[in-house]
Amino acid sequence: MKLIDPRGKELHVDRRLAPRRGGADGVRRIGFLSNEGEHLTGPHFPGYTRVLEASLHERLGPLEVRRQIKPVLSRPAEPDMLAQFLEYEGVINGLAK
Repeated sequence: MKLIDPRGKELHVDRRLAPRRGGADGVRRIGFLSNEGEHLTGPHFPGYTRVLEASLHERLGPLEVRRQIKPVLSRPAEPDMLAQFLEYEGVINGLAK
């Protein structure tokens, strides 16, 4: 008897993370790109970014912070919105669900 996986053969894809800087020295600009706006009930990412910002200020000192909220949750951010983050050392994107 031979067992067959209905999903087919498992493919191993080498997925790598983005290159790391090696340290936080020189990090002065951080961006937050939220997939949804703030709302009165439940978790929301914009509120969470304020907590992250305070923690980053404690660890890294003064930072320039940019927050953007995508206009439509289910669509990718537009190129002009992403372009605003090109000179930033890091961007955190999320959805608080």
